[in-house]
Amino acid sequence: MQCVQDLRLFKVPVNQPGDKGQAPGSEITCIDFETANPFWGSICAVGVAAVRGGEAVMARNVLVKPHGEYGKFNRDNIRVHGITPAMVESAPEFPVVYEELGPLIENSIVAAHNTEFDINCLKDALTIYGLPIPSFEYFCSCELSRAVWKGLKNYKLKTVSKHLGYVFKHHDAGADALACANIIIRAMEETGISDIRALAEKTGVKIKSSEAGAGYELSSVRHARLREERFDARKITAETKTFDPGHPFFEKEIVFTGQFLNGMSRQEAMQLAVNAGARAGNYVRYKTDFLVAGEKEGSKAKSGKMRKAKKLAEAGEKIRIMGEEEFFKLLAHKRVLL
Repeated sequence: MQCVQDLRLFKVPVNQPGDKGQAPGSEITCIDFETANPFWGSICAVGVAAVRGGEAVMARNVLVKPHGEYGKFNRDNIRVHGITPAMVESAPEFPVVYEELGPLIENSIVAAHNTEFDINCLKDALTIYGLPIPSFEYFCSCELSRAVWKGLKNYKLKTVSKHLGYVFKHHDAGADALACANIIIRAMEETGISDIRALAEKTGVKIKSSEAGAGYELSSVRHARLREERFDARKITAETKTFDPGHPFFEKEIVFTGQFLNGMSRQEAMQLAVNAGARAGNYVRYKTDFLVAGEKEGSKAKSGKMRKAKKLAEAGEKIRIMGEEEFFKLLAHKRVLL
């Protein structure tokens, strides 16, 4: 795999957005990312293929040196794409690559085969480098494949490409981006529609929008939060059979929201509370005695649990909202006026 050092090779003619700030429907930029480890922002390769007027006019692969804090290579990832730390040692970091990639993303419609992964790779990488996330439109070629070619055993990039008779080197970012472009071009030929907006409307494929300045949560943080939210707090059992009936949490129902500044997970905090005799709950309800709000930036303001707790408190229910510092004080059974 070759590292393209001349980033100007990314450049293709870029038109100005059309009416209402939209990119022309014939201009599509296909992207693909490979990562050093399971964190989606650990980009180690960028693939780009440009579709203009129904033809692929450019395809490039660029190796990227991942961010130092997030870029430790994982053996499983290396096994998939074959990129090693030595191969990217002298490669540019993502902000340098993005100087050329950014205008393509902002002035065309972006496509990827599984946008859930690639779009979040892009946003994660921009976020960890402190770069703004731009406004752009995007759609998924996997979704397009499902709409155009019914009945395939699955709609993975390799499967759809094989169905179309297209051979490529999978997990080479540039080759994957070009395979994505080929699917889009073939879908246009199959339907006789060369404008992606018209094709999306015909097939029911959604062209989504990413708004500049919109709040974004790193994928690793989001995944951890979702794992905790799916966890059933009611299944936590005490690790002791001896309780202090005078403990503030004894036989009280306690619910957690947000993330703790000290890095403790909500599940770990629940276990501590249950060990003190509390009952852990998943949701705020009229039987909830305590809501503990993690104080990591932004977590309290957005919490639906917090809004529900405040409504219950205003309605006269005996629910107490506390921060993590107060929680740990009560957990230690220090004298705090209740």
